[in-house]
Amino acid sequence: MCIGETIMDRWDDREKAFDLNNDGVDLYEQGYFEEAIKCFDKAIWLNPDDDLLWVHKGMSLYELKNYDEAIKCFDKAILLNAQYDDAWFYKGDTLFEQEKYQESIKCFEEVIRINPEYAVALNNLGMSLLRLKQFEESIRYFDESIKMDSKVSISWHNRGMALLELGKYGEAIKCFNEAIVLDPQDSDTWLNKGNSLKKLGKHAEALTCYDHAISLKGSLDESE
Repeated sequence: MCIGETIMDRWDDREKAFDLNNDGVDLYEQGYFEEAIKCFDKAIWLNPDDDLLWVHKGMSLYELKNYDEAIKCFDKAILLNAQYDDAWFYKGDTLFEQEKYQESIKCFEEVIRINPEYAVALNNLGMSLLRLKQFEESIRYFDESIKMDSKVSISWHNRGMALLELGKYGEAIKCFNEAIVLDPQDSDTWLNKGNSLKKLGKHAEALTCYDHAISLKGSLDESE
């Protein structure tokens, strides 16, 4: 086989892998994770050095709660491209789900080193610290996340949770209020606002929040 034919074969393989990746992404977005993995596996067989394919396969495995195999995929992507911020991010998310918070922190720190404006990674690093009961430190990262993107309700909610744990109930309520403006359908935010009001002895207002949280949760259960 001549060199030209070899190059063309490799190009054809990459084109086929590209198409298979797109098919896999479509299946992933429809919730067909096992079928998506089959597409990504075929694509990887054709182009094993494509870090994106490994991340997409890992994301599908994550959705199936196959966390150990997902991490292997993210590690492979990182081996191919150590500066791939999304690979570090999804590995951190997976470790978080396994309650390996210290390990997840290392991954999110790596994401932020690579991309200091990765707002979700800042939030998730804060969440890992929150789970480790490092409340003051977690607030620093929630603040950074909010500074990057003040329209993300979860960062306001999580900041409120840290303040609630610190007994700063008034400040926590302000955060929950910000989160509610951005996402009024989040039952957890209403619940935690109620908890903060209860701690301040505002039982009637707390009850209103609890009732609203129950109403939202009931609506969500009916729609599932």
